[in-house]
Amino acid sequence: MNKIGWKRQRRHVLWFCAIVFQLFLLVSGSRTDDFRHTPLSISQKLASTTPPVKLLISRNYVVMDNGIVKVTLTNPTGSVAGVSYNGIDNVLETNFKDTNRGYWDTVWERPGDKDHTFDMLLGTKFRVIAQDKNKVEVSFTKTWNPSINGTANDLPLNIDKRFVMLRGSSGFYSYGIFEHLKGWPSLILEEARIAIKLRRTLFHYMAISDDMQRMMPTDEDRSDGQVLDYKEAVRLTHPSNPKLKGEVDDKYQYSFENKDIKVHGWVCNTPHVGFWVITPSYEDRNGGPTKLDLTSHAGPTSLAVFFSGHYAGPELGVAIKNGESWKKVFGPVFFYLNSDSSDNHPTLWEDAKRQMQEETAKWPYDFPESVDYPHANQRGTVRGQLFVRDRYINNNPVYAKSAYIGLALPGDVGSWQYETKGYQFWIQTDETGHFSITDVRPGTYNLYSWVPGIIGDYKYNYDINVKQGSDINLGHLIYDPPRNGPTLWEIGIPDRSAAEFFVPDPLPGLTNQLFNNTTQKFRQYGLWDRYTDLYPYKDLVYKVGASDYRKDWFFAHVTRRTRSRNYIPTTWQISFKLPSVDPKGTYTLRIALASATYSHLQGRINNPSRPMPHFETPSTGRSNAIARHGIHGLYWLFNFQIQGLQLQKGENKIFLKQIKGGNPFYGHQYDYIRLEGPPQQN
Repeated sequence: MNKIGWKRQRRHVLWFCAIVFQLFLLVSGSRTDDFRHTPLSISQKLASTTPPVKLLISRNYVVMDNGIVKVTLTNPTGSVAGVSYNGIDNVLETNFKDTNRGYWDTVWERPGDKDHTFDMLLGTKFRVIAQDKNKVEVSFTKTWNPSINGTANDLPLNIDKRFVMLRGSSGFYSYGIFEHLKGWPSLILEEARIAIKLRRTLFHYMAISDDMQRMMPTDEDRSDGQVLDYKEAVRLTHPSNPKLKGEVDDKYQYSFENKDIKVHGWVCNTPHVGFWVITPSYEDRNGGPTKLDLTSHAGPTSLAVFFSGHYAGPELGVAIKNGESWKKVFGPVFFYLNSDSSDNHPTLWEDAKRQMQEETAKWPYDFPESVDYPHANQRGTVRGQLFVRDRYINNNPVYAKSAYIGLALPGDVGSWQYETKGYQFWIQTDETGHFSITDVRPGTYNLYSWVPGIIGDYKYNYDINVKQGSDINLGHLIYDPPRNGPTLWEIGIPDRSAAEFFVPDPLPGLTNQLFNNTTQKFRQYGLWDRYTDLYPYKDLVYKVGASDYRKDWFFAHVTRRTRSRNYIPTTWQISFKLPSVDPKGTYTLRIALASATYSHLQGRINNPSRPMPHFETPSTGRSNAIARHGIHGLYWLFNFQIQGLQLQKGENKIFLKQIKGGNPFYGHQYDYIRLEGPPQQN
């Protein structure tokens, strides 16, 4: 009897343990995987309890598998043919060729070419860089040999595409090394990126920020829609989701600044799975922290764009001179997958943000094997404190609060905007102007800055040589912004954006419901034509002291549409009163532009019919920000001297004419305008 009773007792214990185990699985299954929520130190301990990373190599494919995610790469071309996760055999679009699902690409040309070349950077050689139970790193290379590949159709670059998988990690990494050797021919790289094309039948919900998430149209919806003023903008006429009917979709509506492109991606309903692109650092991006670029868009497609001319023009491509040597590492970028048992998409978004913060905290990564990617102990730090000295605002220098301050290759004042070949390291100062730029690659840099609320650019006068382990303290730095005299009047806020100006509502039949809130309204389609609706016969008139730039200053100085659908130049007026005028004094008009697209601005004072303008800009900009729903592009500052004899006591008028017509997208966006009086002694 005792033996039988013991057996019954053991069965009861086992039955109880089974119930507890099932309850544990139920609870843990209702949230994202616990391993991905643990701190790094704990994750390292748990790594020993997770499957080791496996590498399988066949003639046509290379497979990395850590038991959570399985990634299939084409051999030797190095494209992402498959990503298996959480019961989905492939989250990528299987109807595409296996080299057209996840891939690196670039657009390039040689000087004098009539057209550019789209190149998917397909590798010709595969090799294993590192392999153990905790990590696999593989390489796919494409090497240019001038004696073999020296035709005009071959890209004169060495390309090394790396893929990394870590033990216990719910995703994979990719980074690339581009190299142009000394003596090789000249080359222009227009853009470079990683493109991921997800399964069209699974992924319909896109998230790129806390307030920009929605069910998206499909590629078929766009194909069946009405193409608008340019091919990327489509009005959805027969969408598969009836709620989207009549809306406008355009990939440029989802662009963000470099500093804010940290995580974006897509969610699948069943099973509830998210696929995310995480960018832990933008040190490899061109154009600085506020350069705008693409993120995710209908397809479903997710991008990691390293450089492009979007919102800037061809200046932001990489122009390599004949014989010039150049090498740059792009990435690593982390492709993260998560899941839970709920159907609440924002839950996966919040987890993706948490993972992004974890990845950012680990930067620079310690796992890349390339000698061209320095680890944390191989980098340096630059610190200091920045002040602004403007005696017409304050007798003493004031703290440069929240100033953008960064290191970029040596150049002229403001050249960081156009710098494309090196690395940039940016932060914002604290309330007292202090800054500490950490994890800087060894090299020679200039220190650049601009301060929200202050016009112009700052540049430190000396080169800064960062070495391994450097901790350079620059001490107190003083920025003297452009200033000749006291402010007589101003329009806008000097923040390099037109966001503070009046942005109209879109036409009812051309809306995207996602952007109906006031902070994102500028992303709506067709706002350039709304100027004609608001000013059908006469142009904008702004009266200093009576008008409000938030209501009365249109966000973009554009052309006007005529009844015959021609687009003609427009002339804006600024009306202001001067209680007195110094006829011998010199006044200063400062016009800062937030973007420009083939803009040519002429200014006349008190006489709009004067044959020759009193001042003008050259033809400026190719940002295309107005067409691409940007609230800014590249920054331009123009300073014009006005003689006192050109002004008069009492009422004055400045006529600003954008003389370039013939296109709805020609024009510019103002950042800030200020009239200064003559210099004062005290």
